[in-house]
Amino acid sequence: MTLTKFALASTVALGTLAIAAQANAADIYTPSMKDAPIIVVPPTWTGFYFGGHLGSGWGSFDTKRNWYYNDLEPITDFTYGTVGGRSMNDQNAFGGGQFGYNWQTGGNFVFGIEVDIGGLGGENQRTFVADTLILGGLLSDRAIVNVKSEGGFYGDVTGRLGYTWGNTLLYAKGGFAWIQPEIKVSIAETPYLLGIPGETEYFRRTYDDTLTGWTVGGGLEFMLNPNWTVKVEYLHYNFELDNNRWGWNDFNDWRLLDDSYTVDTVKLGVNYKLSQAPVYAPLK
Repeated sequence: MTLTKFALASTVALGTLAIAAQANAADIYTPSMKDAPIIVVPPTWTGFYFGGHLGSGWGSFDTKRNWYYNDLEPITDFTYGTVGGRSMNDQNAFGGGQFGYNWQTGGNFVFGIEVDIGGLGGENQRTFVADTLILGGLLSDRAIVNVKSEGGFYGDVTGRLGYTWGNTLLYAKGGFAWIQPEIKVSIAETPYLLGIPGETEYFRRTYDDTLTGWTVGGGLEFMLNPNWTVKVEYLHYNFELDNNRWGWNDFNDWRLLDDSYTVDTVKLGVNYKLSQAPVYAPLK
């Protein structure tokens, strides 16, 4: 081989190697889909969820102070009773579960509906004296009244409106509520004639009707990950006591309790949201 042919062959070989090296370098630095930077699409609040809660509740109702009269003929004198006027306040633990659905708009607002169901524990009682005067005090009754309240099952159906930033949701809620407490009344009545006591009689009644009313409140909820959230919540409940008239004899027919039974609650809750895992998408 002459020197000229050798130089030409060497030049061609070196050129070929250079082209191959350049191609390999291009392969190395050309981004592929698997190497491209990715972003995580933030999870939303939209979706069905369910969970549980525990908390403390403060219940209150008043025994009613009554003025009343006897309309039996021929007795027409006015009578009166120093009945009630005492508050029944108690603090009880409660717990239960909840489920609901949230819908997050394209922005930061979240709308939803939620159902709570659970049980309220604890009990409270008061004892007081109810005196009835008849015919200017010639006849009278003295009743020792014991009122005992116990917790019961409760529930509510509420709408929620919230504002979210990051993983935090601040919300207000309100709607329909019900509770089934047990209120027991025991009365020991002693009649008097000219101050001389007669035979004592005993009467008992239990109020265990389902009370209906409303609730309003709000809370703060934090998203731990796309599926789990925790929350703290305050709610005020107001229930109607519209069926509590007591009439243990002809001379004592009075409304035992005031018109409403209220409960204030603070609770901690946890929810599991039925949603997909976070979405990963490549940057373009």
